[in-house]
Order: sequence, then C-alpha cells, then structure tokens
Amino acid sequence: MFLREVLQMVRMFGAFTAAQAAVHLGLPLDEAARRLDKAVEGGLLKAVDVAGVRFYYRDPVEAADVILSSVDLSVLPRAEREKLMRL
Repeated sequence: MFLREVLQMVRMFGAFTAAQAAVHLGLPLDEAARRLDKAVEGGLLKAVDVAGVRFYYRDPVEAADVILSSVDLSVLPRAEREKLMRL
C-alpha cells in the first residue's frame, strides 16, 4: 500500500519531500523519511538534496521542473541565475 501511494505522489507532484509525504500518507515524519530512503536504496525512487532539503522523484526532468519552480531567481547571484535560465 505504501509503495502504491508513493507512486501516486510521484505522478501528482513530480518531486516531493518527506514532510509532504508524511502529511499526504498520514505518517510521522521520521517514518516517512525512513520508508522513502528505503525505496531509494531499493531503486524505486531517486533522491536529491537541494539546500538541505531532500526531494524524492522518479523522472529527473519532472523533478527539476518542480524544484526550479520553487526557486526565487531574483535573489540568486547573476551567474547562478543565468545558468538556471538556460535550462
């Protein structure tokens, strides 16, 4: 049941955090993070840490879109902003 719900989250969100999964799945944060990390170890999911926040995903293109849409480009240094705008 957990894996099915996680795969539904991947389809809905593209990328998500353990905190989002905990709320969506009704689990304590530590339990959600543990189960998600186990899914990463098993190859079901991938994970990337961005500014200290771990995002779980399957499709890197969808994940990048979700993660980048949450970044305020106006506060980034010009060089970083230009790199991201070329993606």
